[in-house]
Amino acid sequence: RVNEAPKVNSDVNVIELFDIPDSDTLNANKKVHPMPLDEQAYISKCMAKYADDYAKMFRDIKLNNMQYTETQLRKMGARFLLLEPEQRKFELPEKVKGLALC
Repeated sequence: RVNEAPKVNSDVNVIELFDIPDSDTLNANKKVHPMPLDEQAYISKCMAKYADDYAKMFRDIKLNNMQYTETQLRKMGARFLLLEPEQRKFELPEKVKGLALC
């Protein structure tokens, strides 16, 4: 019995075994959030007070309680300003409305 060849099931279609869906169709159902809502709220509060002065945002330990660096705040602010109006869930502060593309 050790030298016997295993039985092959001829009913199995090879294409069914390797029928893997495209990655494009897998991601089509997911909703894309370019910026998390908590980050939008955070940078919106910071921009309401300091506009685009990221050095002052960085030094304000009460408002910047997550202790983001100036560079992190700058990147977060840039992402927030680049959001489309329908993607932005928080109001764009008056001080930075001229900086937004939309």
